[in-house]
Amino acid sequence: MALSYLSSTERRVSGVIKNTPQDFAVEEICPDGTVLEANTAITREPTGSQFVHFVVQKENWSTPDAVREIASRIHVSPKRINYAGTKDKRAITTQLMSAFGVRKEALLGLTMREIKILGAWNANEKVDLGMLLGNRFKIRVEGDIDAKIVNEIHAELRGKFPNYFGPQRFGGSRANTHIIGEKLLQSDLRGAVEYFLMDYSSEINPYAIEARKKLVEERDYRKAVDYFPKHLKFERLVLLGLAQNPNDHANALRKLPRQIMLLFVHAFQSHLFNISLSERLAKGPLEKEEGEYFCEQKNGFPNLEEKAETGWLAGRIIGYETELNEREAEILERFNLRKQDFKMKTMPEINSKGTFRTLLCPMRDFVYKDKTFAFSLPSGAYATSALREFIKDLW
Repeated sequence: MALSYLSSTERRVSGVIKNTPQDFAVEEICPDGTVLEANTAITREPTGSQFVHFVVQKENWSTPDAVREIASRIHVSPKRINYAGTKDKRAITTQLMSAFGVRKEALLGLTMREIKILGAWNANEKVDLGMLLGNRFKIRVEGDIDAKIVNEIHAELRGKFPNYFGPQRFGGSRANTHIIGEKLLQSDLRGAVEYFLMDYSSEINPYAIEARKKLVEERDYRKAVDYFPKHLKFERLVLLGLAQNPNDHANALRKLPRQIMLLFVHAFQSHLFNISLSERLAKGPLEKEEGEYFCEQKNGFPNLEEKAETGWLAGRIIGYETELNEREAEILERFNLRKQDFKMKTMPEINSKGTFRTLLCPMRDFVYKDKTFAFSLPSGAYATSALREFIKDLW
């Protein structure tokens, strides 16, 4: 789906990002505004003893995989390690984590491939999801880059861009998590399972394509357990459930971790948000609608917890608690859904009440030099959504 732009110019530069992890750097910004800089030792005064807070720098590791690697090295369960936010795999990233009941010396002494511990200190509480202000990005773009056009677009944007959910939200190469979520909300559990297992329209791995095609043709779940590639671990979990009972789609889906199931629903909610925002931008300047509010800033970024008379306009991510306005009701109707459908009787563990998200997003400390874009974004914002204003056909 083509999304509307905030900038009006038709002149955008051509380029691609993330050719190598070194082309994409992400440094976490703590709630107090401190940036966890790469290759920089970080120290803090201890505030307790139950937990150890530590800063991880990783390259070409997903956050969950890095957690598992660190946990195995210090001989604890990965469940004892928490973090404030996930970071891109194909990148060099820094982020804050915490571990329960671990000595800081055990972490500081670790030597791992492409993972560094930049600092560790004792603390009273664990690091929780959302305990970060934002992220600082440095992204190299390969292509035909005209610095004059970049600066013209930046001037027109005036430090903001549409706060779209980026393609990572929808499952990377397959880009279908929102479709699975849509089927779940429509109570089409069989359709959700089959799409999850068999859709190969955007699959890039040849072995995965072959396996999914074979399952489409044979519909033999028990046999598919043997030939589905080992890297499709979540698909294999669902197949194991179906091998036991081919018609029990709910319990087959329950073989997946709850956070994966929620990902499907959240992806569809994000899809609705993107559609709504794009359509509103296409009509002109954004105006406050029924149920929306303005929020204040905190350390330069929007603070959804603080309502204000003016500021950053917060729109809704639709869920079962949303008091729909006319436009939101019409969008749901297109998908043959009602807000009550976000409270699923068949799978209540993935109900979603809805929340708020700013429609536009600040892009702080913007610098472009030598094909490299540098800027800071609040937590939950996507660098690819900022860059698409400058780079045509980015996504």
